[in-house]
Amino acid sequence: MTAIHRVACALAAAGLVVPGAVTIRADEQGPSVSQQLAAARAATARYHDFNEALADGFADLGPNPFEADEIEFVNFGLVDCTLDASQPAALNYMVSGQGLRLVGVEYSIPMACAPTPPEDFLPGAGEWVAEAGAPVWSYRVNLWSGVSGESH
Repeated sequence: MTAIHRVACALAAAGLVVPGAVTIRADEQGPSVSQQLAAARAATARYHDFNEALADGFADLGPNPFEADEIEFVNFGLVDCTLDASQPAALNYMVSGQGLRLVGVEYSIPMACAPTPPEDFLPGAGEWVAEAGAPVWSYRVNLWSGVSGESH
């Protein structure tokens, strides 16, 4: 079993639990972070249709009771030693009157790649947390929550 496969199995078992998520306002960040958040929104806009996420390799893990029962879609192929704001490893959806509504994204990196949280990645946009039961750091960003004034 490869290291990535072991991490993917651990992430699936852990359900990508990320307590303490925050909503992002680009005006609270520096210009570089604001540009990266804009790139993340542009790259994930098509995932407002969850069928696009499925087509791109994201797996529906179902409701996460640790995140207000949000529905999580994870692309385990993106859980590796690189972080790219335009390629989150997970997408978070809320059930709404019209089906699923994209509200946030999560970035993950194995602790084998980063023994400490990579604080220089999107600083101030979220908080790195160690996943319970998985050797992975995760970072939640509410790009699409609709409560922070960001553009859709």
